[in-house]
Amino acid sequence: MWRKELDELAKRKQLAHGLGGEKNIAKQHAHGKMTVRERIDILCDQETFLERGLLAGVPTYDNHDPHALKSLVPCPFVMGVAKIDGRRVAVHGDDFTVKGASVGRMYKSKGAYFVKMARSLKLPMVRLVEGAGGSIKEILEIGYTELPSSGDECAQDRVEVMSEVPVVSAGFGSVAGLGALYMVQSHFSVMVRNMCHVFVGGPPLVKSAFGEDLTKEELGGYLLHTRQTGVVDNDAVDERDALNQVKRFLSYLPSNVWEMPARHGDRYDVPNRREPDLRSIIPRNKRKPYNIRELLRLVLDRDSIFEIGKYQGRSQITALARLNGYPVGVLANDPRFLGGSFNYDVAEKFQRFIDMCDTFHLPIVNFPDQPGFTIGSQSELQGTIRKGVRASFAMIQATIPMAVIYIRKCFGVAGGAQKSGLRLSWRYAWPSAVWGNIPVEGGVYAAHRREIEAADNPREYLEKLQDTYRAVASPFRTAEAFGIEDIIDPVETRPLLCEWVEMAYQIEKDNLGPKKRGMRC
Repeated sequence: MWRKELDELAKRKQLAHGLGGEKNIAKQHAHGKMTVRERIDILCDQETFLERGLLAGVPTYDNHDPHALKSLVPCPFVMGVAKIDGRRVAVHGDDFTVKGASVGRMYKSKGAYFVKMARSLKLPMVRLVEGAGGSIKEILEIGYTELPSSGDECAQDRVEVMSEVPVVSAGFGSVAGLGALYMVQSHFSVMVRNMCHVFVGGPPLVKSAFGEDLTKEELGGYLLHTRQTGVVDNDAVDERDALNQVKRFLSYLPSNVWEMPARHGDRYDVPNRREPDLRSIIPRNKRKPYNIRELLRLVLDRDSIFEIGKYQGRSQITALARLNGYPVGVLANDPRFLGGSFNYDVAEKFQRFIDMCDTFHLPIVNFPDQPGFTIGSQSELQGTIRKGVRASFAMIQATIPMAVIYIRKCFGVAGGAQKSGLRLSWRYAWPSAVWGNIPVEGGVYAAHRREIEAADNPREYLEKLQDTYRAVASPFRTAEAFGIEDIIDPVETRPLLCEWVEMAYQIEKDNLGPKKRGMRC
C-alpha cells in the first residue's frame, strides 16, 4: 500500500483546490466576483470537469527535509475537459486569486497544452478570462529578459484552431496582455458590464507612458468595446448571464469542422407557419424605417434568435437562429440606423460573421435592405469603400449554401455584396423589393440634371422622369427577364426557407472539414 504517497497526493490536491487561499478568495467575493472554479461549476454539467495539470504550481519545501512540502502556489491557469449540455468541451479559466492570474512560464506552458489538447481531441474551446497580463517580477526570478513572441510556443496552434473548433471567451475582470488577445482570438466573446475591462495595458501603464489619467471603464469598459470598437461582441448583465451566453452560442455550432451543426428536434417551430403581419411590415414609403427584428422573429423559429454584436455596426444585424430546428446564420440590415447602409464599422462585423458561418458549415439566410455604402465626407475619411470591398471578399470566398430574401432596397457595390459570387444563391424577392446600380430618387437627377434645370417646371419634369424609371425598376420587370428566380408573398417566406434549409444541410454535409481559406479573426 502506498498510503504515504496517497496522503501526499490528497494534500497537494487540497492545496490546489484552495486557489490563492481563503483571504484572496474572500477578496474576490467581496468584489462581487466568483472564483474560477465556481464559474466552471456553473458553466459545465455537474461533476463532468476532468482537470489537467491540477498539481502544477510553485512549491516551497522544508530546508531540512526536501521531501516535506510546506506550501504550494497553484498555477493560475485552470484547465480541463468537461461537458456542456452533454457535449464535451475544453475549458480554461484564469484564477485571479493567485497573483492576479499574471502570465508566467508555467501559465504559458499550460496554455500551450490546452490548445493542443483541444485541437487533438477536436473539442470546442471555452476561455473564462480574468488576467492581469505579464508580470515584470519574473525577470528577477529567471535572471534575464525573454524576447517577445506572438504569445508563446502555441501561437501557430492558436491560429489553426480558429479554423477547426469553436473558440469562445468570456471576460470577468481586468483583462490585459495575453488575456486581451484571447478575447479577440475567438469566434464569440462576451464581457460582464462594469466588471470586465479589456485593454492592451491598464491605467497605471497608460498614465506612466502617456500621462493620461483614465479609469478602467474609460480605457476598456463594455460601452467602449461592445458599442464602438467591436473588440468584444456582447455584454452581459452579470457572470451567470455571460456563462449562459457562452452555452447558447455553442448550441448553434458543431463541436468541430468535421461535423455538421446539430438539429434541435425538441425545440423547432412548425415549418409551415405563415404570418399575415409580414404583408404589411414593409412601409410603402421607402424612406420610412420599420422593425427588422420583428420581421426576423416572424420568419425564424420562435425564441431562436441569438444576436451577436448588436450595438456595433448597428446598420447590420448578425445573428444565429434556427429554421425548423436547423441552426443558420442570419444577416439583415436595420433601416433605423443610417438607413441600413454599409458603413465602415459594418465591414469587420460582416466579414467575421460570414467567415465563422462558413468555417462551421452554417448556411446563411440574408434579408437585405441595402441602400449602398454610407456616403459623405466622414465616410470617405473612414475609408468605407476599402473596408467594404474587403468585407465583400468574405461573401465571395464563402462556400456555404446561402438564401437571399430581397425585402426592400439593394443598390450598388454594397448591394452586390449581399449574395455569393459564382456559387448558386437561393433567391426570393418580396413585391416591396427594388434594386439597381443606383436608386431612382438620386440617380435620375444626376443623369438628367441639365434637362431638369432647363425645363419650364423642373420639379414636375423630375417627378415625371422618376415615375418613368420607377416603372422600369419594378421587380416584376426583372422577373420577366429571369433576373430574379421568384417573387413571393411574404407569408410564404418561412415555409420556403424551411424547405431550403433541409436541402442546404444535405449539400453542406458533403463538404466537411477545414475550409481552404482559414478563419480571419
